[in-house]
Amino acid sequence: MAFSVTEKARIRYHLGYPNVSAMASLSAGVPLPLQPMFLVEAAMDRVLPEAEALVRTLVARLDQTDEAIFQAQLRLQAERVDEITLRKDETDALEREYLRQAMRLSETIHAPVYAFSARFANINAIVPQGSAPKVGMIGVR
Repeated sequence: MAFSVTEKARIRYHLGYPNVSAMASLSAGVPLPLQPMFLVEAAMDRVLPEAEALVRTLVARLDQTDEAIFQAQLRLQAERVDEITLRKDETDALEREYLRQAMRLSETIHAPVYAFSARFANINAIVPQGSAPKVGMIGVR
């Protein structure tokens, strides 16, 4: 059973790809850099049937972590609640976990994260050295 259009939208979202059609890829008259989108589209269509459950599990984890980040933002102003002291770095820790899970999804479907996404722009600064592949454009010397 292939992924539904809704599942594909969630996969695109979690890998940082825009969920827009090719015709809607102009922003204020400037083309958006959508060249690598074919990679994730093709990858979603080639996931082995026996791996679809794994991909759905990873997407569900990413959905949960994304919601946890939102919920943590609601607590940012509280320094202390009765006897409970909130972690000041909770959102940062959740962001790191989100990126780690997104990289797992990327590796599982064999499609790169979207290098032009703000979410992945500084992944190498956020995720500990050596645990994340380089993301972005090929460097030229």
